[in-house]
Amino acid sequence: MQTVSCYMTKTRLMGVLAGYIDYQFDGSRIVEFYHIEIEEYGIDRFEQLIEPDDYTVKLMRLEMFGRLGGDTVSLSEAEFLQIIAYGMSINKQSKSLAKVFEKSRWFPENPSVDLDIYHSAINKVIENVISKNAYMHYFLMRYFAQDSIYRHMIKSDLAASENYYTLLLNQLTEQDNGYHFSALLLGESYAMASGFLILAKNTVSALRDLEIVNLSDFDAAALLCQQEQVIVYYVDDRNLESHLIQENKQLATTLYPSGRLYIKYRPDDGHVNQALFRLSNDVEVYIYITDGNQLLLASNHLAHLKAWDKRLTHRFGSALKRYAVFQFDTSVLYDFILSNRVDFNRYLEEYGE
Repeated sequence: MQTVSCYMTKTRLMGVLAGYIDYQFDGSRIVEFYHIEIEEYGIDRFEQLIEPDDYTVKLMRLEMFGRLGGDTVSLSEAEFLQIIAYGMSINKQSKSLAKVFEKSRWFPENPSVDLDIYHSAINKVIENVISKNAYMHYFLMRYFAQDSIYRHMIKSDLAASENYYTLLLNQLTEQDNGYHFSALLLGESYAMASGFLILAKNTVSALRDLEIVNLSDFDAAALLCQQEQVIVYYVDDRNLESHLIQENKQLATTLYPSGRLYIKYRPDDGHVNQALFRLSNDVEVYIYITDGNQLLLASNHLAHLKAWDKRLTHRFGSALKRYAVFQFDTSVLYDFILSNRVDFNRYLEEYGE
């Protein structure tokens, strides 16, 4: 067996990585793609291409990497293996991991752990986190997510947080020789964390005065409140949805009982260079298609909404008829999705929005 190349996406704050290894086995070209959700699911997708041409590899790259945005980085085979092995350790019951063991001619049955090589790989996949603000946001997200990446970003020995949380919102304020942070977290319930970060060259040298207190749903909703714009269309062509997802491989898909949600993530992490970080700002637009033949285009960012409105109407023409444009003072889309309604207009009438 001969390895030709290994590539991995440079990680984003959402905590997802994807990569592929291109190798020769018994005279055949094999390309294996791995998608890793760092916080919970581990290896959550595996695809193997046997004797593919370069165009087929390019299409799979777009499908597996496109939704993550940003750049890719070349890794050694040993570095690539350590990241995949780490993904394996997160969830050994993953159905995709079982598929890896069944089909891969490359992945070892019991990969050994080499922390030096793992840290070398992590250095490469986080090397685009270069601003102080982005570095601190990323450190806190990985720390509260209880994965091992944060240990590589701090000089002192720091135990994992007591509970698993997702970082939803974080405000940094420069004070004295460090930065005070105030972070909204979501675990089994909402919580507010505060503390003080001290930076050294390319690392966090200390996390001090950490305090975490529970927060009510009402108070969390007030902190998360953002304006949301929604455009509602009627879909007159049953083939529109299949064309949409075939032509936009970068859309991340979630199935719901009454529709399908497609998420377009921002193409880079530039928005995390600010002192205020919002997890929701990682999303460019949401496209939700209901079983009632409505398409909802939603965003917190008017420029993205206008660009995708123009893109969709230009592409699908009369197959997509705009019905109404709404602006809300808070997020409405997910409440509508979870209501299992299929008509947004009736939903608004019923709930008095």
